Amino acid sequence: MKNIIIIATIFMLTPQPSLAQPVECDNNFGQCGTPEMSGGGNAGQGSVLINNTDIGDTYQSADDYDDDGIEDSYDNCPRYRNASQFDQDGDGVGDSCDNCVTTHNLNQWDTDADALGDLCDSDKDGDGILNTIDNCPLAFNVGQYDTDADGLGDACDYDIDNDGIANNADDCPMKPGTYGEEESCYEDRDGDGVPDYGRIADNCPTVPNPRQENLDSDGAGDACDPDIDGDMVLNVRDNCISVFNVEQLDDDRDTIGDACDDMFCFVVFGDEANCLDPTSEFKVYSPSVSLSIGETLDLRAFSNKANQPIRYTWSVIGRPSGSSIAIAEPQGYSSESDLYQHVLNGTPRLTPDVPGNYSMLLSVEMVFEDDQMEVGTLSQHHFRVVAQGQHSPETGCSVSSSTRQSATLAFMLTAMLMFTYVNKRITKSRK
Repeated sequence: MKNIIIIATIFMLTPQPSLAQPVECDNNFGQCGTPEMSGGGNAGQGSVLINNTDIGDTYQSADDYDDDGIEDSYDNCPRYRNASQFDQDGDGVGDSCDNCVTTHNLNQWDTDADALGDLCDSDKDGDGILNTIDNCPLAFNVGQYDTDADGLGDACDYDIDNDGIANNADDCPMKPGTYGEEESCYEDRDGDGVPDYGRIADNCPTVPNPRQENLDSDGAGDACDPDIDGDMVLNVRDNCISVFNVEQLDDDRDTIGDACDDMFCFVVFGDEANCLDPTSEFKVYSPSVSLSIGETLDLRAFSNKANQPIRYTWSVIGRPSGSSIAIAEPQGYSSESDLYQHVLNGTPRLTPDVPGNYSMLLSVEMVFEDDQMEVGTLSQHHFRVVAQGQHSPETGCSVSSSTRQSATLAFMLTAMLMFTYVNKRITKSRK
């Protein structure tokens, strides 16, 4: 029993990996991607904070749009970060983007565009009537009107008055034996001046749309069509709602698809306020980063001038009290870039030793002139490194949250094992 306690104590006191940290990418799916994001700063005006880890090569070196370490061609949610690739229902669509997480539905059909797939939606058309009692489960019909009382609601009944003439050919689709003279022949529930049924029927009977726009000519008006452009990407996820773009390409990563984006400005880690416009004056960028003290951060340099030779210098211009860190390889040269990230000839890196905010400065100088910039043109960018954890002033050691958790668990486990051991001894001695 003593051996068990000692082994358990040693194991628990040994710093264990924090479950909250992203797992190491092992390249089983090809080259890995960029680190995880962890929020923004300064009310949306500051740089986006990313949690820098050694998850692998940057997304600039591989096609990994969502930056989760899995290349797009292998990613079961290519636009939603899901490094775990969990897929509970085995339909090939990852849990992070599956509209029916526990129901196999590869096609992801969603009639009412409520982000809940038809196969697991108890109200497919979103009219507030459950499918089991809805007389038109795939057509919005709150009133459940059924003129001919045949159990099929008017919204989905091809012959509403049951006179043997289809609605689109019937002069009076709402009343048998009458031919276009009575007002009751032409119901207009949304009041837009277009009758709901008949030879010229409303393509959105419950949503006012007097102009009857129907971009994809699918019979459902734009005002009520969950996929206006007919590209099989629902409006709620489509980066170009009114332009057919199945591939959803977004080369500058600004969430606006290339098919409808009239301006190219490359966005790094979601920081749209600091996007890189190749046509503007020289601009450099380095993302603000959040990490734990003791972790090593590889600094990164981006600029809006692709493959322009540069000289760079990194500086720490503000640090928490008690910190004495210095940047390793702070200066260097770069002659090429990959998707606006410069390939550096060294590895500038920083290892925070005290928790708090570090103010950083990246200074970049143009080596050669181009059609806009002269030799020596300088651009600078301020960013932050936020170090988390607890610093021990007595020993100068940094204690991470995972280490503290491990120590606490170790104490609890040891106490529990000791109680069990003593209780057994007492019970045995009484016998």
